[in-house]
Amino acid sequence: MNHKGITLLQIDYFIAVAKYLNFSEAARRVYTSQPSLSRQILQMEKELGVELFFRTKRNVRLTPAGTVLLNEIKGISEQIETAFEKCIRPNLGENSSIAIGCLEAMDTGKFLTQLIKGFKQEHPNVEIILERHSFKVLREKLDKEQLDLIFTLSFEVDNDPAIVWDTVYKQNSCLLMAANHPLAEKENLSLADFKDETFVLLSRDESPNGYDGIIAQCRKHGFTPRVVKQLPNIESLLLSVESGLGIAMVDENIRMHHPENFKMCELKDDSLSVVMAWQKSNLKPAVSLFSNAILSDIYAQVFNKNNLTI
Repeated sequence: MNHKGITLLQIDYFIAVAKYLNFSEAARRVYTSQPSLSRQILQMEKELGVELFFRTKRNVRLTPAGTVLLNEIKGISEQIETAFEKCIRPNLGENSSIAIGCLEAMDTGKFLTQLIKGFKQEHPNVEIILERHSFKVLREKLDKEQLDLIFTLSFEVDNDPAIVWDTVYKQNSCLLMAANHPLAEKENLSLADFKDETFVLLSRDESPNGYDGIIAQCRKHGFTPRVVKQLPNIESLLLSVESGLGIAMVDENIRMHHPENFKMCELKDDSLSVVMAWQKSNLKPAVSLFSNAILSDIYAQVFNKNNLTI
C-alpha cells in the first residue's frame, strides 16, 4: 500500500497530538489553528485507512494503530532538526580528508597541481591524499570508495549511472608513433592514412570503453586496425611505440619521459575530455567542497583567458 500522500507536516501534527492528547494544545504548540490541525489528522487517517485517536468530548487517546505509529516514528522530528542544524554549520568539509586518484600517465602538471595549490590556500585544514593508478584500478578504487574522486578520461565514466562527473578540459585524440616512423615527417595526416599500420592498444580488460572506442573510430574511417599486441598499462604502450612495434591512439595530455622519441599526430575529428568523477553514493562534505571549488577555479580561468565576465 502506498502512503505517499502523507506529509511531514501531518506527521508533526500527529506527534504533537499524541504528545499532548489535546487538539487545542497541540495546535498551539505547532503554531496553527485547531481546525487546521484536525483536518490534517483526518486526512492522514483517511490515507492510512485507520483511526489514530479515540475522540470524545472530554478526552483524546491513541488507538492501537496510533500507538504503533508513534513508536515507529518517534524521533523523526528530532532527527530532521538535527540534520538541519548540521547542514547550516560553517566550515562543512573542513578538518577532513579526501583521497584523489589520477590516471598514471596523465600530465597533471598542466592543470591539477595549480588547482590543488589554490584549493589548499582556501582550505588548509582539508587533508589531500593523491595516488596515480591505471584505468582499471581507478575504476575499482572509486567503486569501493577507496578513492573519493578521480581524474580520468571521459570514456571511462560517461555511461556509468552511479558516477557524477564534470569536464575539466577538452582535448583531441592523437596517434602516437616513433619519431623515426616513415609517416612521422608527413603533415595533415588523418586516421585513414594509418589503415595499413600495426597498432598496439591497452587491453580491453584494462579499459573496455577505450579499447572499443578505438576500434569503432578506425572502422568509421574505413578499416579495422591490425592489433599486434594488447598491453596491460600505459608505460608498456609507450615502450612498444617507442620501440617501433606499432601505432597507438592516446590523448594529447599523455606524459612521456622522452617526448623527442615520439611523433604525435592530432586527430581533429576525435575529441575527448579529462574529467573529475565521483560516486553518487559518496556523500562526504569534503567531496562537494573540493569538486565545487575546483570547478569554480576552472571556470574562472576560462573566463579570464577569454576576457569574459559572468
